[in-house]
Amino acid sequence: MTSPLATLSPTRRLRAAVALGALLAALAAASPSPARAERDVPDAATVLTLSETATTTVAADRARATLAAEERGADAAKVQADINRKIEAALNLARDAAPVKVETGGYGVYPIDQEGQARVWNGRQTIELDSADMTALAELAGKLQAQGLVLQDLSTYVSEERARAESDKLTLEAIRQIRARADLIGKEIGTRTVKIRALSPGSGPGTPQPIPFKAMRMEAMAASDMAAPSIEPGERTLRLTVQAELLLEP
Repeated sequence: MTSPLATLSPTRRLRAAVALGALLAALAAASPSPARAERDVPDAATVLTLSETATTTVAADRARATLAAEERGADAAKVQADINRKIEAALNLARDAAPVKVETGGYGVYPIDQEGQARVWNGRQTIELDSADMTALAELAGKLQAQGLVLQDLSTYVSEERARAESDKLTLEAIRQIRARADLIGKEIGTRTVKIRALSPGSGPGTPQPIPFKAMRMEAMAASDMAAPSIEPGERTLRLTVQAELLLEP
């Protein structure tokens, strides 16, 4: 196959070759190479990699609770009807508690077979409560317990909004710690920090912390006879780690 350059005159072939060479040279110059990357670091410079973790203590600002309606009996339809009735009553009560978010959880009914005994059906559905108003949540949980629901879990945690705000502060604090440590090391080896070449901030956690609670099955009673569960939010320690690569020069 004849090359397109072969159809050109000698002068045009020369011009095309020069243009192609210039293009290849420009592409090579634009592409980073290991040798060029090494030249980015002066011979007398030191590359320092540091990692610092900043911590802070904040109060938990939200609470969540899980309650369950449980029934057992020989008639599966009645078991489900009783669960439905309890959950409907619980939702009607919970909807009036404006500061508390409510949603239903898992629902299951299954048979229990024992040799020599009639089949028994066991059913359970949960309801989830969540609120920044811990007093309102505790009062609602107590009323639902009085209606016959069982408190399965009660916990407090740091909200995403607060955790995110604290993460920003922790990031800046970790960077300050990195700079201070780099200055300390630089002073010892006779160098100074020129710039931060790379920075990798981490993410701050806001993990719910459970409060131990022994769930008990109770018969329905007047709400005035059922004391609301106690909630003490407590404090949580948040941590955030930042990694950095710094350039030090004499």
